[in-house]
Amino acid sequence: MHIDVVNSDIPHKELEVSQGTTYEQILEKLGLNQETVLILKNGQAVPVDATAMSGSLTIMCIASQG
Repeated sequence: MHIDVVNSDIPHKELEVSQGTTYEQILEKLGLNQETVLILKNGQAVPVDATAMSGSLTIMCIASQG
């Protein structure tokens, strides 16, 4: 899975995720607070408890990290 994290110090990432992994678990692996980001799959917002699908994912930081 290719992940772009926008408005953050985290660079572009490639992650291998097992089947059944949720977007919330991906955020945990990246050390991101789910309350401070918006998750976009193909330009559409997805809930954090949804199962992650292969492909490109954009995580947009919408709150200050400091």
